[in-house]
Amino acid sequence: MKPLSDENRSLWIICSMGTLSGLVLLDETVLGVAIPSIQTALGLSHGTTHWIVNAYFLTLTCLAALGGKCVDLFGLKPVLITGGTVFALASLLAGLAESGPMLIAMRALQGGGAALLFALSQAGANMAFPPEKRGLGIGIYAAIATTSLAIGPLIGGVITHYVSWNWVFWLNIPIVALAGAIAYSVWKEPDHPPEKTGLDWVGGLLMLIGLCGLVFALMEGSSLGWLNIIVLASAAAGLLGLFLFDRFELRQRNPLIDVHLFRVPAFTSACFVFMCCQYVMIVMAVFLPIFLQSEMGYTAAQAGLAVVLAVVPIPLISAQVGRLADKIGSRPIVITGTVLGALATVCLAVLMPLKSYWLFAGALVPWGIAMVCIAGPSRRIAVNSAPANEQGQLSGTVVTIRLLGSTIGVAASSAMLTAGFSIPFVFGVCAALLLAAFATAMFLLSEAPAQPREPGAA
Repeated sequence: MKPLSDENRSLWIICSMGTLSGLVLLDETVLGVAIPSIQTALGLSHGTTHWIVNAYFLTLTCLAALGGKCVDLFGLKPVLITGGTVFALASLLAGLAESGPMLIAMRALQGGGAALLFALSQAGANMAFPPEKRGLGIGIYAAIATTSLAIGPLIGGVITHYVSWNWVFWLNIPIVALAGAIAYSVWKEPDHPPEKTGLDWVGGLLMLIGLCGLVFALMEGSSLGWLNIIVLASAAAGLLGLFLFDRFELRQRNPLIDVHLFRVPAFTSACFVFMCCQYVMIVMAVFLPIFLQSEMGYTAAQAGLAVVLAVVPIPLISAQVGRLADKIGSRPIVITGTVLGALATVCLAVLMPLKSYWLFAGALVPWGIAMVCIAGPSRRIAVNSAPANEQGQLSGTVVTIRLLGSTIGVAASSAMLTAGFSIPFVFGVCAALLLAAFATAMFLLSEAPAQPREPGAA
């Protein structure tokens, strides 16, 4: 059998990593339209169904950075086996669940496996191509992964309507098995793997306290009330935990996360733009289908299909945008994307109250083009800001930032709706956030090359 060339190996790696990442993203949105069927089948309360979604988000967000560090310490293949096995087993048991607590527990376990898969997939994608071709690699990866996120409502609606809600979970098993097998067979460990140093358990505990507290407060604020003592205490504990984590990691020779990266303007500004993009994308994936069903009378399958128009540009132009970023740099593309995204989102916010899909559908394609121009190029800047031996922990950090953007997007939008604001108003807030991202890209974003850091350097 003819051995794989380096170029073909890179493409196989990118495609398998994009599929694994897409599967994790798919599970964020595929469940939304299946929730009513699950609630009826298992006789669940509204609060219980709320945590079927949130348990996955909570463990995924809080463990993603730890998963990235595990890739640096143990290599990609051991993390792939562990994460894939946990994710597949949890998916199997979630589909077999006969009670709310069992399903919530399996969703939490599924989120833990997803944290490993998501972190390793981003690290693998980062390392598949050299820096001068990384834009292309990230473009292909983003095309596969982001499409999965956006078509989640459609897949969930079709499966729930024509088969059963159980298969929303069981669908994961063959996908993770096939993509994992391909990734395992084509992956080649780096010639100079990072030194095995052991996990920073104190830093890990502080990070978990910080993220769990903050994410729990964001998730429960809209239902319990933002001034509820539990929400306030959770938010305070989270912020304190993250502050102590930052102080502790600054003094460590082998930190769990190199917090020095957040002192690099190129990295922090790129992460802010990337987080804004994820906020807007999750609002589109979750709240436009809700608007179509609740305000315009669409079925779950029809609503999922209607959102696909926003996804069409993603697989078509992501690779081309990545190549362009390699050629001219990411900054001008991000600036263009934030302006286009803000204009398209304003059009959506203004035209949605007329309740005619074909009036605002014309804004969906430009919106999708804008998201491609923001997500991949901004992530490319963040990735290139870190040295090669920190790509695992960097991927975990970027995943955490992305998930915080999604979590904040869902929490803030839900809070607006609870307060009596409309879904078009929620999209108006997204437009304002994209304008903030534009200002950041225009005045703060730069493409500083990565500078190797000596262990323990301040």
